[in-house]
Amino acid sequence: MLKARTYRFSLMRIKAIFILAALVFFSFKSETDGNEYQIKAMFIFNFTKYVEWPEAKSADVFTIGIIGESDITEPLERIAAQKKVGEQKILVKKIGPEDDDYCNIIIVSRSRLNKLDQVEKKYAGRGVLIISDESPRSAAINLVTRDNKVRFEINQSLAKTGGVKISSQLLALAVAVH
Repeated sequence: MLKARTYRFSLMRIKAIFILAALVFFSFKSETDGNEYQIKAMFIFNFTKYVEWPEAKSADVFTIGIIGESDITEPLERIAAQKKVGEQKILVKKIGPEDDDYCNIIIVSRSRLNKLDQVEKKYAGRGVLIISDESPRSAAINLVTRDNKVRFEINQSLAKTGGVKISSQLLALAVAVH
């Protein structure tokens, strides 16, 4: 019985890794297809499976805050309407860099990258994953477009500073790990 359960868990893990790898390595051309933010939204949803948040932060709702105007809002809201993070419903909301609401993930849009340092300092140690969009200076995860494909970079020290732990499986799929 235990061997069967271990085997099923390993098989599920391999499937999850394959799906994430397929998203990373076979992502659609963002400029040609015009779906860059749909792909980025799916990446963000999949990141939730490979990041550990402090247990004290678990609640009924998994919150994704977006700072600044971004085309990622609508695709994330579509995902939130259909999916869950574990047993948690997903809430996507716009926040300001000065807001103090807890969010599991905070996305700093291209239009507000000048607030990235302020946001990182504010949420240090609070169990928040900060994601930047095409930032020249990375957040814990920085979404980038290279060769017309959506990719991501990971800064492990910034993730630890934020109070989250990123799985080695996700680290292996990043185009750069700092």
